[in-house]
Amino acid sequence: MTARSAEQVLSVEGFLDLAEAVETGTESGTTLCAVLGRPVGHSLSPVIHRSAARDIPGFRYVRVEAGEEDELRRLLTGSPSCVGGFSVTMPGKPHALTLADEVTDRAATIGSANTLVPLRDADGAPTGRWQADNTDVVGLTTCLDTVLGGTVPERAAVVGNGGTARPTVAAFAARGVRHVEVLARSDKALALQPLIEGYGMEFSWTRLDAHDLGDVCGGCDVLVSTVPESAAGERANALARAATVIDVIYDPYPTRLLSTAQAAGRTTADGLLMLAGQGAEQFRQFTGVTDAPGGSAADMYAVLKEHLGLD
Repeated sequence: MTARSAEQVLSVEGFLDLAEAVETGTESGTTLCAVLGRPVGHSLSPVIHRSAARDIPGFRYVRVEAGEEDELRRLLTGSPSCVGGFSVTMPGKPHALTLADEVTDRAATIGSANTLVPLRDADGAPTGRWQADNTDVVGLTTCLDTVLGGTVPERAAVVGNGGTARPTVAAFAARGVRHVEVLARSDKALALQPLIEGYGMEFSWTRLDAHDLGDVCGGCDVLVSTVPESAAGERANALARAATVIDVIYDPYPTRLLSTAQAAGRTTADGLLMLAGQGAEQFRQFTGVTDAPGGSAADMYAVLKEHLGLD
């Protein structure tokens, strides 16, 4: 199962033209939001945000092909007051952090942002300033809560050392993890050491081609894979030896790791749940609505599964 969509993807100029038309046209009161990325055509963010906003008049959410620093800068400086915020995917997450006027503590610690919202004055008018946040932490926490319940994990593993690995580390810290094992192809895993130790957790790392990878994973209470299917799938049998398994990849669905872990009787959570968890927090920031029907992580997760034809 894939998450592809044939829906039109806008350019930066196309989005700004749309925003100006909304601002000056007959759609008064409309809130316009977008997901930014390259590529971005596969994103399922429009599915969950539009569903959550079904009872909110004048909410629009589109896809925009944008990821370079100058593209994000043009969007931030050129967006009129009707723009309520941006969801940011790769490669724009580092730029979202550096271009913002204010940064939340969690985004600053992680070193990347996936959410940009305009700062407004007491009357609700935009100030021209933007805040960056990282709601991926919320999405990963949603997954951890699902697979762990009230259990406090002693030892956790993260597969990969890229953009999603960093909020995974933050979510581990919030759950009380003591030791984080980074599983990676090379010593680039060491880039996570300062972050892990900065949260007060112990750090170690293992190569993905290590002969004892399965034993290492078997000693972990929870494992989160943040790498593409091609990388995790070839090591699925070893990685699935962890007590609980989360795979944040949802295209293809299910991944080989998720299927292997489920076949082995592990408790699992998937990338659709992570997307729903982080999306629910983004939606709240975009709209200011905390109790929209369909706006919870559980609601968004159900919508995603229905959209993809999953049970």
